[in-house]
Amino acid sequence: MKHFGFIITILTLLLSLEAAAQRYNDFAGIPFGATRETVIEEVMKLGYEPYGQSGEGERVVIPVFMFGELPVQVDFIFNKNDKFYSFEIRTGRVERARLNKSFEAVAYMSEQFTLKYGKPSGNPAIDETSALKESILNLYQQWFSQKVLNIYTGLVQKEGRYFAVGAVTHRKLATEKRSGSSRSSERAASTKPVF
Repeated sequence: MKHFGFIITILTLLLSLEAAAQRYNDFAGIPFGATRETVIEEVMKLGYEPYGQSGEGERVVIPVFMFGELPVQVDFIFNKNDKFYSFEIRTGRVERARLNKSFEAVAYMSEQFTLKYGKPSGNPAIDETSALKESILNLYQQWFSQKVLNIYTGLVQKEGRYFAVGAVTHRKLATEKRSGSSRSSERAASTKPVF
């Protein structure tokens, strides 16, 4: 009887861990690993009209998505097998005089990421007094607590304008090899004339 109780306890623990792990594996209810068609359908169910709906390697983009109280652009990024493996959110660009708005936006993104993914790995790496590098991501915060996800927020300065960026990438799906069936269909398609 003790063994039966122990087994039930272990199964309950495993199921609760699985449920907790799945909590992190989505964006707005759209799970990592979903196909492009599924992502487009789910985005439309949310009431948004996405761009970039076809073509391998292209992103599906929601130009204006309400990320809580912050309007952002959302890019859903797909791997070689056309599976959703990463999302990137970014604010609109602002001039130097409104740089504080970009810092407010990246702080808000970081707060939201903290609510979903847990405590960040450290305090913000940059502030309004930092010398931001041109045309590259200036990291604000990162989260290392999620083993299968790369998570960060930051600011980008480009051509005298500033915008906040946040991204989450599923590591395993990002490096997933192209499936064999896709290669054979590509070979078959490439040997046929286009007319």
